[in-house]
Amino acid sequence: MRIISAARTQPAREAKPMLDAQSHFEQIRDTLPGDGPARAARLAAAEAVGLPTRRVESWHYTDLARLLKSGEATSVHTVDFSSAKALEAHFEDGVLLSSPQVEGLTLAPFVGAPEAAAVAPEAPSPDTVMATYNQALAQNGLVAQVSGTLAQPLVLRTSGAEPVHLAHKITLAAGAKAVLVDDHMATGYANVVLDITLGEGAELTLLRSQQAGHQVGLSRVTLAEGARYKSVALVSGGTLARQEAHVTLRAASAHAELHSAVLGHGLSKAATHADFTYVIEHQAADTSSHTSAYNVLDGDARGVFQGKIIVRPDAQRVDAQMQTRAMMLSQGAEMDAKPELEIYADDVVCAHGSAIGELDRDALFFLRSRGLEEATARHLLVAAFLQQVISHIDDEALSEIIGALVEVKINALLSPLGEGANS
Repeated sequence: MRIISAARTQPAREAKPMLDAQSHFEQIRDTLPGDGPARAARLAAAEAVGLPTRRVESWHYTDLARLLKSGEATSVHTVDFSSAKALEAHFEDGVLLSSPQVEGLTLAPFVGAPEAAAVAPEAPSPDTVMATYNQALAQNGLVAQVSGTLAQPLVLRTSGAEPVHLAHKITLAAGAKAVLVDDHMATGYANVVLDITLGEGAELTLLRSQQAGHQVGLSRVTLAEGARYKSVALVSGGTLARQEAHVTLRAASAHAELHSAVLGHGLSKAATHADFTYVIEHQAADTSSHTSAYNVLDGDARGVFQGKIIVRPDAQRVDAQMQTRAMMLSQGAEMDAKPELEIYADDVVCAHGSAIGELDRDALFFLRSRGLEEATARHLLVAAFLQQVISHIDDEALSEIIGALVEVKINALLSPLGEGANS
């Protein structure tokens, strides 16, 4: 078994909840860039709607107000990406501590969410209200333009315990290529919006890791002709992980992949709640997408997968595949899967599937009959299950780093004295 030598464990800092948005705004308003009155108006519009409730279809499985009040006891592993020769932009408590300077990467100062400059005449819908909160409260973000091929991965690291709102904007010019790593290790509340625009023939791989905290994330991705987007996400800790993605394939030959892995654990109010909600919209013919979600859930952890594929009338010859799998390790764990197809074209190949079950007892018996101890056999089966997501990471160095982190988290999950039992 490999040991993650490029990481150290540190105790989680006490998280500070984010429930009173108006009070938070008053505390930080003098430090916020951009149009102050417009921000105040957007916040008022969001407050008029309030946090989404279970009555909102896209939030039906995630009771946000309750989850934001819950606590956690999760250790955080600081992962060293130096073996991948990575660049790093580091935000701590919303403050940008460091940013890289390298050819092919242009960074611009954050001036506030662009949408905050225009006050909408109507209140936001309950589905989108968290993005409106972000428009009002975003204090910082990475604004990056990539041209050509970015030879080194760019690590976007988020740490700290204070409530933060971040708005990132990543643009790849035509033909540009980049790998972005979103390393979320903050223990507090975070509302993060990531806007990604891929030009013609551009290629972006986004690796995401969340180990702690309460994160509400929204990614909005648009692909031009021939663009390729791949997202590989890992949730291995934290009380709340809500990752919503809206991916729009606007022109022919665009291709998108979204893969996720969850290692959920913990008991009662400290249990992991991981919600992946995707909307993948094929607006053009000859586009394709592939979505997969693998959940390993122990204790009282809960996994949620909501995936909708939309194929517009002119989007013929679309190939869209979606599947979700869950491995349940306890009676208290819960998995909710809701894959959907909304197809308005007739010449397509689209499919979705879902499977939920316990650890394969026959496979466990087979391994034990070969002389393996039960703990080792269980570890191998869980690792093999999650490897189906890790295998989508093309960069060998990054694959080894994330794979090693997964092994540490599996050990903690399966150990009688680890996070899976005590958190």
